[in-house]
Parts: sequence; structure tokens; C-alpha cells
Amino acid sequence: MTDFDPRPPTAAVLPAAAAAAATVLVLATGSTTAVAVAAPGAVGVVYGAHTGTRRFVTVGAAAGFAAAVLAAVQGLPVATALVAGVAALVAYDTGEHAVTLGVDVGTHAPVGQSVLVHATGSVVVATLAAGLGYVAYAVGPSNLPVTGLLALLLAAVLLAYALGD
Repeated sequence: MTDFDPRPPTAAVLPAAAAAAATVLVLATGSTTAVAVAAPGAVGVVYGAHTGTRRFVTVGAAAGFAAAVLAAVQGLPVATALVAGVAALVAYDTGEHAVTLGVDVGTHAPVGQSVLVHATGSVVVATLAAGLGYVAYAVGPSNLPVTGLLALLLAAVLLAYALGD
């Protein structure tokens, strides 16, 4: 019998790494400044998910999300920025799930089905939320003040926090 190893299983880290990389790749289509913010964040997500450090996952995913907002402000098309934002949220959620699996079942547990179901659910929920946000943006009034945008951004951050609990 071996000692319990609380590091996340490798299979659990892969979706977080893929989503973090997707954030950077999507942002690379339009904003080098956003990539400069998102790339270290992606490294943080992967490192945190691999070592079981929630702080790195959270800070890294926040950097990816902030980079998506920065890219949108700099003129990246809204749909593209939303894809990057969805990828950042999925990186956060799946990274947190990887850390939780490490703590709960350890690095040697077979977690493939759990990871697949959780990652799929995360992608579906984030995509639906982004889709509804885009529809509201596309058909809604175009003369809303900046405070409305900030309120929506705060709501997105609170949603991400709620998903983490």
C-alpha cells in the first residue's frame, strides 16, 4: 500500500490546461497586450491545477478573464472576447475541480468520467451564459452608460465565485 498523495490526477489537470491555452490563443488573434496578461495567467492555472494550489488557479484564471476584458476594450470583436472569457471561466472551474479531486481522491484515482462530465458541464453553462449575454448586447439598447457594463462585469465575477463554492 502506498501513502495518499493529494496532488490532482493528471487527467484532471488537462481540461484546465486546454482552457487556459485556448484563452491565450483566442486573444492572440487580436491583442498582444492581452496575451501578455493572459499568458502568465495560463501558466498560473496549469501550475496551480498540477500542484493543487487554489491560489494560482484563481489568480491565473482572473488574469485570463481580465485579459479578455482588456482585449474587448482595445477593439477585439465582442464575440471573440466572449470566447476568451468563456475559456478563462472554464479554466478556473476545471482547475478548481482538479484541486478538489486531488484532495478528495488523490493522484492515483481513476477520475476520467468525473473530469469529462464536469468539464462538459462547465463548457455548456459558461457558453450559455455568454450566449445570453451576447444576445442581450446585440438586441439591447446601445446607449447604456458604462456603469451598466461594470455591473455586468461584477455579475460575471460573482457568478464565477458562486461556481467555485
